[in-house]
Amino acid sequence: MTRTPTTDTTASDVVTAAMSVADDAAHGRVSPAALEQQAVTECRELFGTVAGADDPLWPLHVDIARQVLALDGMPADELAEWLAVARRRTGQPVSEPEPDETMAEPVPLASEADCECVRAPRLPRWATAEPTGWLASP
Repeated sequence: MTRTPTTDTTASDVVTAAMSVADDAAHGRVSPAALEQQAVTECRELFGTVAGADDPLWPLHVDIARQVLALDGMPADELAEWLAVARRRTGQPVSEPEPDETMAEPVPLASEADCECVRAPRLPRWATAEPTGWLASP
């Protein structure tokens, strides 16, 4: 039975529609995963585009954004990038992080005198002697 959509939806219409979906799921004509995917698609169409403060959904977008941030849903590096973007938009100076905030103090390297690993290995005396015999050049 095909129904023509009307603007006057009754409680009975809602119950009938829900029972129809439940019957389709119970008889294997529709899977819960397919229903979930359809719900995600519908939500994305209705809510997935953020148009700005004039959008009637703006307060909901802001609320969800806060919830995402509260649950560590965005890495700190990305948050820092968005903060810099927001500051540029408002004309605020965007400061670079202080060196001590990003890197540890440099540690001087050991000198040759301090480290055995830098010294050239000592060769045995026979290796430093002049070649003799057939090894000597003609």
